[in-house]
Amino acid sequence: MRTKLNLVTAFILQIITIISGLIIPRLTIITFGSSVNGMVSSISQFLSFISLLEGGLGAVVLAELYKPIEDKKIEKINSILSACNSFFKKLSIAFVIYTIFLMIFYPLFFSSNKNYGYVSGLIFILSLSTLVQYMLSITYSLMLQADQKIYICNIVSSITILFNLIVSVIVIRIFPNIHIMKLFAGLVYFLQPIIYRKYFFKKYPYKIRYKSNYKLKNKWSGFSQNLAHYITMNTDIMVLTVFASFKDISIYSVYMLPLNALRLIISSVANSYQSNLGKLIATDDKMSLKNTFSKFETILWISSLILFGSCLLLVNGFVNIYTTGINDANYYQPFFAYIMVIAQMLYCGRESYRLLVLSAGKFKETNIGAIVEAIINISVSLILINLFGLVGVAIGTCISIVYRLLFFIIFLKKDLCVLELKKICKEFLLIIFIVIVNSVIYYYIPFTIKNIFQFFIYGIVVVIFEISIVIISGKVIKLF
Repeated sequence: MRTKLNLVTAFILQIITIISGLIIPRLTIITFGSSVNGMVSSISQFLSFISLLEGGLGAVVLAELYKPIEDKKIEKINSILSACNSFFKKLSIAFVIYTIFLMIFYPLFFSSNKNYGYVSGLIFILSLSTLVQYMLSITYSLMLQADQKIYICNIVSSITILFNLIVSVIVIRIFPNIHIMKLFAGLVYFLQPIIYRKYFFKKYPYKIRYKSNYKLKNKWSGFSQNLAHYITMNTDIMVLTVFASFKDISIYSVYMLPLNALRLIISSVANSYQSNLGKLIATDDKMSLKNTFSKFETILWISSLILFGSCLLLVNGFVNIYTTGINDANYYQPFFAYIMVIAQMLYCGRESYRLLVLSAGKFKETNIGAIVEAIINISVSLILINLFGLVGVAIGTCISIVYRLLFFIIFLKKDLCVLELKKICKEFLLIIFIVIVNSVIYYYIPFTIKNIFQFFIYGIVVVIFEISIVIISGKVIKLF
């Protein structure tokens, strides 16, 4: 029941996130221009550096909580949560120092035509919502995730994002100032820690102490795992900030709107299954784990192929409609779009492997894969950006994702023994075939989509086509 509730609320959350993610950037571009939109995206990515530490420890805490929750060991749960809370309080101080550092130095190098105070003030305002989301709420939300109550987190996030959207639209209409808009929208996120805290102390008997002597295992190994995840998600905009322009960042962010939306949908479904995998590992039910993971893996690959195959054929039409009336940058970048869609499809397809590794607490054993992925992404992007611009960073992202995918497969085949080589080969045949078919259509049968109605009609046809070809091809190679 909880798994179904987690999935339903996760889907609702992502729909709200997608709607918000489409409306706010367009309003920002129309009202303030592509450069300001690019600057907001750039600053947000730099501030999200804090998620690098948060996510690393979060995965470790989840892995450690599954078994004591299953065994109902209250004192151990208290110790784990207290250690988690203590760490994040220290991290809050580090984030404040990091924000001050950005406020001082970022405007000196990347302020474009905006004055120092304008950029510095924007950094401060954007940091408020980041601090609240990652620091003040995290301990409570991790406990809810470990207890398979992700639906609570999804509901709270849905409410805050919806309020954020409403406030942003109202402010931008009444007083079109980017600082005021982001300030009022950011204040909404203070609802999260209030709701989480009230729910936690009402429903759980646990106590979060100010200090804890409990040592979280694999704390820094978890950091290494999240390093690769963070770099995969953030390297592109950071490299573009240094070596390109804010307009290039705006172009990148607009193309990533549908890609991020699809990735969030798949990731939310995948994350809903993570606690279930953790529970099966904690109870040492190997047969159930293998069967559950096999279904989970197939669902993610099939979903990724259908959603991103459809996205590939529709993304340029979407960007054309989305940027109608915006002429301060060239938003038509088909080759960049092609590479990024393929990269994000592979990223989402491999999420089942990454989440299984995290659920099993296999941090030290897989650190090398995480580190190498990060190195590949950064180095290839830096080498190619001067030659190919946006396409260069896309190639870097794609190559690093392919490497980690292969690493996961090799590791899981040897270690947890849940992968079947024959099944993997069939999945790869299906992936290659679907990519080839969509590539031919993408380059030789281009769609001319001029309005929302045409986009809707084409979208229905394309989705039906993708579902049909994936199902038929899957049955031919006997994947289902």
